[in-house]
Amino acid sequence: MPKKIIAAMVTTGRADYGLLYPLINKIVESDDFELRLIAAGTHFSYLHGKTIQLIKKDGVKIAGKVKMTSRKDTKNAICNSISTGLQKFSKLFNKMMPDFLIVLGDRYELWAACMVAVIHNIPIVHIHGGEVTAGAIDDPIRHSITKMSVFHFASVDLYAKRIIQMGENPKNVFCVGAIGLDNINNIKLLTCEELSKITKIDFMKKNVALLTYHPVTLEAYVDAEQQIQEVLQALLKTDLLILITMPNADSARIVIYKKIESYIKQYPNKFKLIKNLGQKGYLSAMQYARMMIGNSSSGIIEGASFKLPVVNVGDRQSGRFRPQNVIDCGCSQQDILKAIERALSKEFNESIAQLENLYGDGHTADRIVKALEKLDFSNKTQYLKKGFYDLPQSLDHIN
Repeated sequence: MPKKIIAAMVTTGRADYGLLYPLINKIVESDDFELRLIAAGTHFSYLHGKTIQLIKKDGVKIAGKVKMTSRKDTKNAICNSISTGLQKFSKLFNKMMPDFLIVLGDRYELWAACMVAVIHNIPIVHIHGGEVTAGAIDDPIRHSITKMSVFHFASVDLYAKRIIQMGENPKNVFCVGAIGLDNINNIKLLTCEELSKITKIDFMKKNVALLTYHPVTLEAYVDAEQQIQEVLQALLKTDLLILITMPNADSARIVIYKKIESYIKQYPNKFKLIKNLGQKGYLSAMQYARMMIGNSSSGIIEGASFKLPVVNVGDRQSGRFRPQNVIDCGCSQQDILKAIERALSKEFNESIAQLENLYGDGHTADRIVKALEKLDFSNKTQYLKKGFYDLPQSLDHIN
């Protein structure tokens, strides 16, 4: 029997693990590959619900652990985390010797993993490249991962074109849809009663809004407290019951978390925080919520599949392709309340009742694995020497 190709994959926390889960299953089922899953980042953080337990509960074997995330949320602490990651990923890859590495998105933890993979001559497969989130530091991280990667799986045609525009060879760029939609097809979501029992929120009788708010990392650290306060104050003026999930492990996350905690203590019947809903719980909440609010990509990418009104606050997701269920607004109480009113209106909900999610059909993982199975990893050098693909059009206009 021929030796299986070792496919390493890095997951940095609850969000990307949930997205990668369908791909994990497809790789495990493949006759060609042997999966080596590496858990890093907030999977080990009690603040974020210690989601390493989710992986164990799913029965997925963990081949490596990279504990690198600092308890602090300053920019210096994040740089120290990257430094730690460089050392630990290098030691791990030197021992594991994978044939290729799969990463998804734009987390700084992945930056460390990819820089190490480049040095160790490991071809990188990047999912969700070519995207733009102008309000966060994610863009330069995501685009640099693109340049370090050999194979690219984009969610929509526009993003695939951007990857090629960055000098990547079109034959290595695949438009496959957003992998998060696979879970909506594959996971049996909780019933309304089951979700209510888990969250202690009566989704049957209450108008529930799902709030996911992350740091806007290209804005000042000190602005984070005022921004989340504007959101929470606006929500106080509605009759919505608010289910809150944890902010990303970025600079100013602790500021946001502490402000949320203070509102929960003051208004325990209004706000409810659950650190670790899991993918099934999170998608189930999207299914039964009256609306979603915040600045998470999940509202923009997965929300349309549930015909869910989404109020996208501020600039964090600026530049990302938006379905019609997304309502953009500024980060002021007045703007937020106006957007919420529109999101809850009968007219708006009727306008998105037949909405189709343009991010894909929920078969992305299958497309990725089929593309990877056609590649020859016995000679990795052919992929590592990728060169630079020049666009055919004339550049005379820059002279």
